[in-house]
Amino acid sequence: MNKRVLTLACCFSLAGLLAACDDGRIYEEQTVIPQEGLSLKMTGRISNIGSWPSGYSLVVAGFNEESAYAVVSKIVPNPSTDGGEVTVEMSGITDEVTSLELCVTDRLRRRVHTFCKTDISAAVDNVVTMDVGTQDVGMYGVVQTEVFTPSCAACHGASAGGAAAGLHLTEGHSFAALVNQPATCRPEMLRVSPGNADGSLLYLVLSRDGDTAHPHTDILDAKRKTVLLQLIEDWIDHGAQP
Repeated sequence: MNKRVLTLACCFSLAGLLAACDDGRIYEEQTVIPQEGLSLKMTGRISNIGSWPSGYSLVVAGFNEESAYAVVSKIVPNPSTDGGEVTVEMSGITDEVTSLELCVTDRLRRRVHTFCKTDISAAVDNVVTMDVGTQDVGMYGVVQTEVFTPSCAACHGASAGGAAAGLHLTEGHSFAALVNQPATCRPEMLRVSPGNADGSLLYLVLSRDGDTAHPHTDILDAKRKTVLLQLIEDWIDHGAQP
């Protein structure tokens, strides 16, 4: 067999091999492996996300019953207009998670405050639908809910006996009574000096003894004291906004 015949034979063999491999179908270059676990779709109207300083995040997060640290989370974006509609979708929620929450977490992904919560048993076809309604997630509202209402208001305005030191810390009254107001027991100091937690009597009496006649360092929930003191400090240092 001469060289020309040999070359033609090789070409026909290669063409036949290519034709056998081409069955007319187009194959994807990558194989997509679905994520395991449940998925979440959260909807709602959210306002005041921007009131939180860096280090805090508004998230939808999954928690278990044993820890205050999020197992999985996804940041809630600012709506195009404050108070506008927001949708967040999250997948890969494993069976380690027992509850799903709209909440604020700190830089350690530790829960600071929960606005809305649902159990994973609400899943339908492996999807949990969570409508949180209308939520004002402002930082000062969380300070009121987590600190003043449960720990301070009983002595400062909620009881029939009046407000100790003339300081009202009930909802709707606390901001005006605190911010830029001179302290009764120490008139040279402000109760809250915006931008200066170390110069604010509120922060000092909660974080150390000796600044008032009545000790206040033990009034916060012992299990959450570190988180709550940091919340107050950051609220003041961030400008003590309403």
